[in-house]
Amino acid sequence: MSKTKWKFMTIPSLLVVLLTGNITYAETERTFFWSDGVPMPSCYKTRDGKPGEMGVVIDGKKVKRDFPSCDEVKKTMVAVRVDGKYLHTYDGSGGEPFIANDRTMIPLRALADAFGFEVEWEQSEQKITLKKDQKSIMMYIGKSEMLVDGQKATFEEAAPMIKNNISFLPVRQLAEILGAKVDWDEKTRTATFTNKE
Repeated sequence: MSKTKWKFMTIPSLLVVLLTGNITYAETERTFFWSDGVPMPSCYKTRDGKPGEMGVVIDGKKVKRDFPSCDEVKKTMVAVRVDGKYLHTYDGSGGEPFIANDRTMIPLRALADAFGFEVEWEQSEQKITLKKDQKSIMMYIGKSEMLVDGQKATFEEAAPMIKNNISFLPVRQLAEILGAKVDWDEKTRTATFTNKE
């Protein structure tokens, strides 16, 4: 009888361990985090200042990666700061913020995390719906039109897009819809957003 009891207790314990392991693994798939520290770009500097190739180990396998020169990175890097925290992306994730048509583009999940949105994604239509409190914003990949609380609005200059298999959104206009204060520092190439709440 005690052996049977032990078996029944072991199976649920094993399931808990397996489920916890999967949850932990899913969390490591995240491509970004927020921190007080200013992001440091990944770049490569040779004696002549040209970009170079380096080897990195990913999942136990050696992979060659091309890294841009540090001078090139300084010209193209975009820092995003929301309420005093900087957006950091994991190297090689492809989720680095960038400028498209004079608009700062950041990953959908990072934007949702920063501003407290719930995200709904409909793959068949490539439709994104962001919800927060009583506010709802509906948009489509590649289209400048959106619905804000049922009212038509248009993205200026840039539309939601997919790059490196990651959905990116023009953050400025969405932040303004939420009433956030928006600043751009050209010298440091930093977009700063401050929630007014």
